Amino acid sequence: MKIRLSALVVLVCSFSVYAQLGYLEQIPVETFAKMREVERFQLKVAEKFYVKGEYKIAASEYEKFLTLYERSLAAPYAQLMWSHCLVKQRRVYTAIRDGFQSVIDYWPDSHEAMLSGYLIGRSYQSAGELQNAEKAYIQAITTHPKHQTSVLSKWELAEVYRIRKDTVKRVKIWEDLTYKTKRTKENNYQTTHASIYLGQHHFYAGDFQNAFKAFATTYKGKSLISQLYRYASSPISSLTGSQEKSPTGTKLADELISYILEQIPQDFTKDANISLTRDYYYTIAAIHGNARRDNEGLAAYETLGKLIGVDDGLRGKQASWHRSRKRYDEARRIYSQYKNREAGLAAIANSWYEEKKWKESVNIYNQLIGMDKDKEGQWQQSIVGVWRKAGQWDKAIAAYQILLTVEAGKFGDWYWGIADCYERSGRLKEAIQSYRQSDRYPSVYFAMASCHRRLKQYKEALVLYHQARADKSSAPEATKQIAETYEQSGARENAIKWFQQTCKLYPKTSQASRAHAHLQSKYKISVTLGGANEKK
Repeated sequence: MKIRLSALVVLVCSFSVYAQLGYLEQIPVETFAKMREVERFQLKVAEKFYVKGEYKIAASEYEKFLTLYERSLAAPYAQLMWSHCLVKQRRVYTAIRDGFQSVIDYWPDSHEAMLSGYLIGRSYQSAGELQNAEKAYIQAITTHPKHQTSVLSKWELAEVYRIRKDTVKRVKIWEDLTYKTKRTKENNYQTTHASIYLGQHHFYAGDFQNAFKAFATTYKGKSLISQLYRYASSPISSLTGSQEKSPTGTKLADELISYILEQIPQDFTKDANISLTRDYYYTIAAIHGNARRDNEGLAAYETLGKLIGVDDGLRGKQASWHRSRKRYDEARRIYSQYKNREAGLAAIANSWYEEKKWKESVNIYNQLIGMDKDKEGQWQQSIVGVWRKAGQWDKAIAAYQILLTVEAGKFGDWYWGIADCYERSGRLKEAIQSYRQSDRYPSVYFAMASCHRRLKQYKEALVLYHQARADKSSAPEATKQIAETYEQSGARENAIKWFQQTCKLYPKTSQASRAHAHLQSKYKISVTLGGANEKK
């Protein structure tokens, strides 16, 4: 029983150590389990300061551990963490020379020595010494080729070569991580992303076969096609957009499409095969689009229709293809063929909206209302959106007024919308009256106060801001607005007073920060956030 309890304590302690430290900062569980309690205690003290970011104190505690327990199994770990502390303090060269290198020299076979080899390279890289970083990474890879630090070193080497613009060496690193490195749970991120970067590199070169080979190490089946399309889209678009490289881009698109066509199921009696075929042909059409091939994209949709039949989903894709190319009449012709007449008309209305033909759009929405009065509220809101976009405020107001009768329960929203229309069209008195009928408190106080200020009715605005201050969440903004209102009206002393109040009452808010800056810049008054005032 005592043995089990002791093992449990060790396990809990080890999890505590692992919880807040990264892979490069963790002590091996085996080492931690064999340590004496006094050694664990000292490490915990050091770790506590390290996690809190008090690196100078933490370094002192790790150094203390090395002095007290120089023969401990955890000595190389303490030396490693001491080095981490120095790096955190930007004492990179001391960390390399007296820290990481000491771990390698004194404990060459330790886990920490493997980490240190990689960390020397990363430390040089952080200091901008790319040549030394490269040497250190290569040394780490050569010394421990099967360790995780070898993968990390390769990954960082690729970044070094990116900075140096050495594409050849960078590609070799990606190839190594993709094809020669055994994938594990620990290195999955680096190896997976290396395969993606390598594949995309080949796509930009127009090399489909090698791109495919790279992606196939990571993805299979439908997922593979999805990723091929995802990462080939930009290269195809870029290559076909260049007169010189267009043939390369066209060839790349053709090879990708050819591969996808080979994966099309032959049995269309199964729903899963129909769904897969639909997805693949949608992808093929999109590839044609990236390759700037209009007719071929439309032909892909037509072929799909012949294989599995035409439905509203396919019609929508075809119509969207035309809309994206400003062929609105053709798009509307297809929308008119929808089996779901409501969805087709809504799409037609939206296409008129996209063309900024407001009246035509509203006519369609009114047609939809005539089809189903139960949905009048939905379509009236769409009509409101049309007239607001068109800047035809009176017509928008008229639609809001219909909503007041159709969906009376949302009267607060509709009155707010009416008020906003009045305000945008410069009819501020009417806006104030409509805001009064909205239930959006405390927002209406600010909206009405803004209108009063535009009308130079400062007393009325101040009354409203004071009402808004009753709401705790609105109080900081209301207080600052009071100050700005006094300032706008020319009442300098009251403006200063309320800016200072903002700083005093709400020191941790953004309003206080802006009030503080404004007092300094405009009135040359320095205010300590929290209340105390000092005049320069």
